[in-house]
Amino acid sequence: MQAMALEHRLDKLLSESLESVRARELHDLDEKIGGLDGDFMLFGAGNLGRRVLRTLKRIGIAPIAFIDNNPALWGTALDGVPILSPAESASRFDPGETGVITTIWCGEATDKMSDRIGPLTQLGFRKIALFGHLAWKFPGEFLPHYSLDKPSKVIGQGEEIKAAFALLADDASRELFVNHIEWRLSLNYDLLPPPSSEEIYFGKEYVSKSGSEVLYDIGAYTGDSVASFLATDRGKEFSLIHSFEPSPDNFLTLERYIAALGDLKSKVYCHRLALGDSKGVIQVETAHGPAARVGQGSEAVQMTTIDDLGKSIASPTFIKIDIEGFEPQCLEGAKRTISEQAPVIAVCVYHLQSHLWDILLQINSYHTGYSFRLCPHLADGWDLVLYAVPKNRLPG
Repeated sequence: MQAMALEHRLDKLLSESLESVRARELHDLDEKIGGLDGDFMLFGAGNLGRRVLRTLKRIGIAPIAFIDNNPALWGTALDGVPILSPAESASRFDPGETGVITTIWCGEATDKMSDRIGPLTQLGFRKIALFGHLAWKFPGEFLPHYSLDKPSKVIGQGEEIKAAFALLADDASRELFVNHIEWRLSLNYDLLPPPSSEEIYFGKEYVSKSGSEVLYDIGAYTGDSVASFLATDRGKEFSLIHSFEPSPDNFLTLERYIAALGDLKSKVYCHRLALGDSKGVIQVETAHGPAARVGQGSEAVQMTTIDDLGKSIASPTFIKIDIEGFEPQCLEGAKRTISEQAPVIAVCVYHLQSHLWDILLQINSYHTGYSFRLCPHLADGWDLVLYAVPKNRLPG
């Protein structure tokens, strides 16, 4: 019954006219803060706030100040823009008339968007918009930004979204999926649930009990996901782990981590490779830590495919993929492995707006015997992971 209600809600969301959605893209920012002609501040002087400031200045617009919750920044300035505490900003400027655009939206945050905006409203601020409203107004400057993009694109992919929804195996995943669709259309962060307490990627119902697991850890960073796997109750009972990390600095740290594993290191290998849809050389970023992207940047690295690797090393029984938006290309390079061997797949689906449905449909096109489930592992939509589990490996 709940599935039918969620399907009806999804249909209603996707039936909104394109004209209505485009009007929201164009006018929501103006309706919330009165546009950018009057005084406004940016809330959050972190990475996103700095990017917003640079972009706004480039197009001839500047905020009067930053608001930030970090006392270490109070009284300093960023490119000539003062950084104030929330209380000082409310005393220096009229909170009833000054607009605020929140630029706090990152995977490192542990609080929800409502927790950040609440203190501002208590100080009297009424004209509050989100970074998403600004991005909708200036899509050429700010979009796409991870799972945030123009809502009109959601309406344009309604049939694909409905097809992906129909493949989800449980009501919790269906509800999470519909909530994410509505968030993409409305920016209502209250729809997005708190993080799950479940272990990211390696929940106990996904990892084999037999000790024969061959894990491909794709986007290994410095070994954090290997450590997560080894810390599970089944993490000492596995066959092999192959970790793949193309960033040279990250790879050196990964090598040191694996070298310190003691007896386990004989079953754990690391490879400085990118995995994609072809063999050759590809560029990667090197200066963004865990967010280093494949397909852009200044560092040239070798790339191969999962299908080709399976000819020289053991094929995977479990594939974890977190590679900053390059997930579809990696899966394309595993098409034969997926179709013939059906490994468990834990793949991030938050790096681009359409990955939520596109990646699910992609995997299902390679093998129709999967059970699909979604789980949120950070607040406000970050680290949303799709789990594809072959039905012969489902618990019970």
